[in-house]
Amino acid sequence: MQTTTHMDTRMNQRGINKELINLALEYGEPKGDKTVLGRKECHDAMQQLRRELKALERAMSKGGITVVSDGEVLITTYRTDSFSSPTVKK
Repeated sequence: MQTTTHMDTRMNQRGINKELINLALEYGEPKGDKTVLGRKECHDAMQQLRRELKALERAMSKGGITVVSDGEVLITTYRTDSFSSPTVKK
């Protein structure tokens, strides 16, 4: 997203970097022409990220997860490290 000179100046003055701007835009609450990332939104986002981290740890402990799909239809799933190429060739 393009920023104005005014925005760049205020970011520098206030110690707000692009990473924080991206977090505000991703997790903040739209209010008219503003997006507000308050304490509540930060807390909610952190809780969601913790849940996702736990899920990623479970997926990693299984050696990864593969999902087979055809367009919008989910066909099957399996542990990524359980795939055996010689089995497919038979």
